[in-house]
Amino acid sequence: MFFNSYVMTKQKKKNLIDLLYQKIVNVSRNKVFYTKLNIPDTLDGRYDLLVLFSIILTFSLSKTGKKGAELSQILFDKIFLDLDLSLREMGAGDAGVHIKIKNMIRSYMGRQKAYCDCFEKDNYYNFEKSIIRNIYRNVNVYDKEPNLLVKYCKGCIYKFKDKQIEYFMSNNFSFPKLDNFFE
Repeated sequence: MFFNSYVMTKQKKKNLIDLLYQKIVNVSRNKVFYTKLNIPDTLDGRYDLLVLFSIILTFSLSKTGKKGAELSQILFDKIFLDLDLSLREMGAGDAGVHIKIKNMIRSYMGRQKAYCDCFEKDNYYNFEKSIIRNIYRNVNVYDKEPNLLVKYCKGCIYKFKDKQIEYFMSNNFSFPKLDNFFE
């Protein structure tokens, strides 16, 4: 197993990371993305949304200072620990899991660089192009769905902007309600 800051973290911080991770999972599994936004309800489609929302959250956490950057790293490690366990549950062997996780981390890091650059520059035109290239790569026909996904992501970024670390560590933290964006 690779070094994982989540495994080495004290229980109280693990509980917070587990809560943040569960919120990412909950938003990424919302059926509206698969029904109204035409994102494939496949392993790839679910992974793509998990990555997208984890990048949004880790980007926002990193903006809160040193503690947020630390939580961001632990959250990243938790995500890939969970993905590793999921691949093993699906029957992948040790060598196969290692290669798949390595490829998943590489794709995550590439997306993180592209998405965060767009967030930093408030460039949602390029962000939409990245969304189409990554999330809609296996979709032959789409209309305004990528734009609606970008609209929701922009809502997340704006909601989390200028929040202090205490917000993310509190019970008040949540992703924006989906029905406000897709009515």
